[in-house]
Amino acid sequence: MKKLKFVISDLHLGNGRFLPDGAVNPLEDFVYDEKFVEFVEHHGEMDEETDVELIFNGDFFNMIQLMPEEQKDGILTERASVNKTEAIIKGHRRMFDALKKFNACARRRIVFILGNHDPGLLWKSVQETIRRVVQGEIVFLDDDYCFDDVHIEHGHQLEPIFRFDSNRYFLTRGYKEPVLNLPWGVFFVKDFLYRVKRKRPYIDKVKPYPMYSRWCLFNDFWFGIFNAFRYLGFIIKTRFSRLPLKRAGAFKGLGAFVDVNKSPTLAEDAHQILEEQGSRIIILGHTHIPIHKNFGNDLEYLNPGCWNGVTSLDLGGLGHTRRLIYVRIEYKHDKPFARLQEWHGQHRIYEEVRA
Repeated sequence: MKKLKFVISDLHLGNGRFLPDGAVNPLEDFVYDEKFVEFVEHHGEMDEETDVELIFNGDFFNMIQLMPEEQKDGILTERASVNKTEAIIKGHRRMFDALKKFNACARRRIVFILGNHDPGLLWKSVQETIRRVVQGEIVFLDDDYCFDDVHIEHGHQLEPIFRFDSNRYFLTRGYKEPVLNLPWGVFFVKDFLYRVKRKRPYIDKVKPYPMYSRWCLFNDFWFGIFNAFRYLGFIIKTRFSRLPLKRAGAFKGLGAFVDVNKSPTLAEDAHQILEEQGSRIIILGHTHIPIHKNFGNDLEYLNPGCWNGVTSLDLGGLGHTRRLIYVRIEYKHDKPFARLQEWHGQHRIYEEVRA
């Protein structure tokens, strides 16, 4: 039996491209609904004797980027997480219809791996909401996915500020209803970075972050200085939070830029995981930087980046890019081989863009 697996990371689906009044949604990052539908339909229509698996390696949903009316409840409770999930499904209905059609075929399966932007997937009712809409065989994983010498995980656990406590995902003591035990980095993105984004919409799409901070010194000085002090204030404020991971991770924020600068592609961490676990191929997401690195001795690291626009300040990939890259895993003599591929979809005379 032929087997194919396709890995996509970091789509960051929000509430949809347009608001109820028809205006453009400024908080929606994903604009490739049509191309995603084409991608899913193309691979769903393969030979029914071929086992096809779609693996969404974290941050498929952007549950931590909240609309103004969601700010009060946030994403901590199960109820709020379900509401956010339903809003995302409604905003990208054609995508979920395509997933349902894909999963209705024989020998098809969908895997969702937890990322730092979609922690709501930890709630059973959120999983049930997705199962009810997509149907078919769906697997939810909160850590990693390992098979046939292949190791797949999102990668946020490799960054201290985004690291979840896998032994304590939920908090109950002192709360009216259970809440998610989110790490400091999630609150940094939700309550700090996305506020800054209202003035600099591109700020969460610039890589690498340390180079951007240096760029600000020469090109956006007062904005950079002002937000540097706001960042320090945010660290101090979160140090006194009721939430244990938010409180404990506050001072880790001081070293966050140093940690990212050490290995912005997570290549060093990927190599270490391969050596420790004895896997041959590792696939990560999280960094938004596509890479295929061969470490020698038949050890490989692949990262498909993200399906959103990214501005790179690194000379190796300088400029703004939008590339719909994914990992294709196929088997030859029962041995998996992984390659990065770029999805182009059908030719169109024109299509809408997000500038």
